Amino acid sequence: MPDTVLVGDIGGTNVRFGRARLGFAGHPEVGDIAVMPGDSFRTFHDALSMYLSQLGNKRPHQALFAFAGPVRDGVVQLTNRNWIVDSHDLVERTGLERIRLVNDYAAMARSIPELTDESFRLLHDGHVPDERSPILVAGPGTGLGMATLLPEGERGWRVMTGEGGHAAFAPRSEREWELTKRLKTVHGYVSKELVLSGSGLNAVHRALCDIDGIAWELTPPADIMRRAEAGDALCRDICEIRAGATLDALGDAALINGTRGGVVITGGVAERLVDWLAQPRALSRFFDRGPMSHYMEPIPIRLLMESEAALIGAAALHFDEDLAA
Repeated sequence: MPDTVLVGDIGGTNVRFGRARLGFAGHPEVGDIAVMPGDSFRTFHDALSMYLSQLGNKRPHQALFAFAGPVRDGVVQLTNRNWIVDSHDLVERTGLERIRLVNDYAAMARSIPELTDESFRLLHDGHVPDERSPILVAGPGTGLGMATLLPEGERGWRVMTGEGGHAAFAPRSEREWELTKRLKTVHGYVSKELVLSGSGLNAVHRALCDIDGIAWELTPPADIMRRAEAGDALCRDICEIRAGATLDALGDAALINGTRGGVVITGGVAERLVDWLAQPRALSRFFDRGPMSHYMEPIPIRLLMESEAALIGAAALHFDEDLAA
């Protein structure tokens, strides 16, 4: 089917696949969506083979897959999963004509212009002076991804990706300083991702227990949330630190990149922390930039609520290139 493309969103937890085509007004539409736990497969090829067998004769001839890791020369190693994927090897093994690999936040960012207002929860209603202004798309899931969506021409968009989640964590409160010092003794380098992402939750929880002289027990994220809402002081600290420091990190990135078009917060951790992110104390961490606070105040902040956004963005990246060719 030459008018469709196979798309994938491969993170540290789940593998998502879909089959996309251009729909109304040139916006991608994704169907035949499958979500599978990455732990169920030894390799990415195993997961892809299962999905292709499910598609049968509906399988497209081309694919674009978005991975949670840096892509170089058609090869990616996932940051939070022990998979190395080579696009050339996949072409030979699957029989697909062409496969492109991109960073997952390239796809996530590119999805934003394709989505409606219903896909977002507004946290701060700023004022965008120009709808064609850069937009920051970032947030904590299994890891901490960041990308900047840049306008190109009259209607197009270009994505700039990086590894901003691995920049150094910057504590602001005494509690955060103590946490950072404790994490440093164990991990050496304390990144934003370590403190804010799902993959770092146990490390943060253990460090705060050590500081407070409390015996640490492995606790599921949902239980930490429930305890925080019930008033448990340490669990409240975890939620408040992660929410405030997330907005702090995104404020840094917005200031550095000049993303006056808005900030879109993404990731499963952010979705679970939304009520904490919406607190004035947490939001102040985004705006408090000394003499540049006035620069930050007009920037809208939205939380992305569309679970298939990266698949939509992957399709958009594919059709951008197809239409430009």
